Amino acid sequence: MSSTTDPTSETALPLAVLTPSATLSMDEIHQRYPARSLPEGARVTRFGPSPTGFIHIGGLYVSLISERTAHQSGGLFYLRIEDTDRKREVPGAVELILGALNDFGIAFDEGPSLAGTETGAYGPYRQSERQELYQSVVRELLVRGHAYACFATPEELEAMRTEQNLRKIPPGYYGSWAIWRNRSLADVQAALAEGRSFVIRLKAPAAEGNGRVELPDLIRGKLNVPANNQDIVLLKADGLPTYHLAHVVDDHLMGTTDVIRGDEWLSSYPVHAQLFDLLGWQRPRYAHIAPIEKNVGSSRRKLSKRHDPEAAVEWYSVEGYPRQAVIEYLLNLADGKFEDWRKANPTADSESFPLQVERLNRSGALFDLVKLSSISREVIGAMTAAQVYDAALAWAQVHDQPFAERLAAHADYVRAILSIERGAARARKDIVKWSDVPSDTAYFFDDLFVPRDEANQALWDALAPGLAAILREVAEGFDPTIDRDAWLEWVRGIGEKHGYAANGKAYKAEPERYQGQFSAIAGVLRLALAGKPNTPDLFEVMTVMGPERVRARLSAAAAWIEARASDRG
Repeated sequence: MSSTTDPTSETALPLAVLTPSATLSMDEIHQRYPARSLPEGARVTRFGPSPTGFIHIGGLYVSLISERTAHQSGGLFYLRIEDTDRKREVPGAVELILGALNDFGIAFDEGPSLAGTETGAYGPYRQSERQELYQSVVRELLVRGHAYACFATPEELEAMRTEQNLRKIPPGYYGSWAIWRNRSLADVQAALAEGRSFVIRLKAPAAEGNGRVELPDLIRGKLNVPANNQDIVLLKADGLPTYHLAHVVDDHLMGTTDVIRGDEWLSSYPVHAQLFDLLGWQRPRYAHIAPIEKNVGSSRRKLSKRHDPEAAVEWYSVEGYPRQAVIEYLLNLADGKFEDWRKANPTADSESFPLQVERLNRSGALFDLVKLSSISREVIGAMTAAQVYDAALAWAQVHDQPFAERLAAHADYVRAILSIERGAARARKDIVKWSDVPSDTAYFFDDLFVPRDEANQALWDALAPGLAAILREVAEGFDPTIDRDAWLEWVRGIGEKHGYAANGKAYKAEPERYQGQFSAIAGVLRLALAGKPNTPDLFEVMTVMGPERVRARLSAAAAWIEARASDRG
């Protein structure tokens, strides 16, 4: 329908009905949110999660890159909660987001806190509390003729999609399909009088030239993409904005210089650029990051919240991966130069690594648990025993209370256990994560020690009867006050006396002279003391256990070997 009334006239449009919370002029908005005063070259970035559940590892990845980009430039990083999708919001999700960022040391300069307060002069930092701003900006777009009220019903929209599919044309609300785009003021007023639900849509300008637009991207360079022709929704029926409008308004008013986000938003980039241009605002720089993927068979796919536990940031906390290990792993995924930098700077803080967004991989980073575990081993291996104890205790207090109580009750003993082979030239690197510590230390405690579990029964069954005498001799003569080399020579001497070659070359030269090699003695000592074939340095293990525990365990193992030999006749 046509009308002689200009529907874009501020006096003609029922603006107070369409945007009831719009009370600010554009001048008043900019007075409230003045341009930031920052050093030249300083970058302002943000992390804008939606509180719709747990935080994805990809969210931590993006926030880390955003935080480093800002702080390494002398700029500012802020947190904004994008909570305008009320239907999908999960209670407690904001607290989960804040907790995850805190757990992994992602420090933001402005934003909400777990205490319910906010830091920063550009808030509120929850989009649900910024409705007045969005509606005021929409009023401006209505006045300028860049937006309009749409009363299309869900049934009409569904019929439209069906027809578009039948005709095999691009779906959407655009051109002649935008049935409320050019409706008269009388139609709008009549629909309002009927109490019909409505949204506010963008009146997308006609695409120029070949219908494509060139947009810059910090990672991908110049993008040549289709210009937006969709009359997208700006304000939903509940008066809250869509992401498209809200992020443009907030990034402008909060002074964001660089929008770093996942590449799932690439298709929306033309819309966002269009909105900045229509409002006469300078666009921020955009960087679209490829997702973290994993190998599944012969193909790759994005980490999935539904199928992959490692997709949730909380999983890393529960498993007990150190904060530093996870951060270093993500830096390794982000920038291919990080690994060489770490080799050249083994003791430097990862914050000093010069991360560059422009170097990020255009294809998806491949998640590799083996690589994460390797990095984590290095991180924990470089810690002191006291640091390992404190970190393991902090983890256990949250995730394993009985173990936390054990650690607290036997602090000195556990620190001594964790000191074994720590700080040496070839430091132990057997601990991958804090959840390993309970099982790795269990055999040091008599009430947790399992002498012969099923997994190692075959090793016990293969022990030669003569090893019992060696165990008894080592048990009786063990002296923790001598040094390691002297102890080793002493045990080798016992082995030689009982027919076990102390030197592998001697055994290979004359195997008929020996019962076996010294490694067999080391093996039975480990089984007797720890119940398993692999342990850190034997002498250090025995020294920490103490003579009484060592003698009791070696004597018990010797008795079992002798009893088994007797049973066999």
